[in-house]
Amino acid sequence: MTIDKDKIIKKINVIKKALTNLSELAKLTDNEFSSDFKYYDSAKYNLQIAIEAMIDIGNHIISRLNYEPPKTYADTFGILTKHNILPYDSANTYKLMAKFRNRIVHFYDDISNLEVYNIIQNNLRDFENFLKYISIFLKNFE
Repeated sequence: MTIDKDKIIKKINVIKKALTNLSELAKLTDNEFSSDFKYYDSAKYNLQIAIEAMIDIGNHIISRLNYEPPKTYADTFGILTKHNILPYDSANTYKLMAKFRNRIVHFYDDISNLEVYNIIQNNLRDFENFLKYISIFLKNFE
């Protein structure tokens, strides 16, 4: 089997759209962000789907290239790192993102507005870097 570039590009577009939304929310002050549940809920949702799309991209690559299957979502990023698709120094960041996604889904009541606000203020570049690495992978795969 070969990589389905169209499938990956669709997922990249999901991430880009979520990043656009998160960047808009990042313009709010912490008080504005916390003042309306729509901001907080929107940020959580966009973080979740962006991370989900990253995991989907990773799992597609892993399955199509017959790499060892991940046991957890965090493992997805470890496997991509092992096979030089993601740089070694970013592996822990992406594993933490997968764990944050799990917290959004399963422990949603333990995530504070401030934690989400801090992420959109300080960590959106992690998504951009992931997109850069995947774009490099796609170009090299041609």
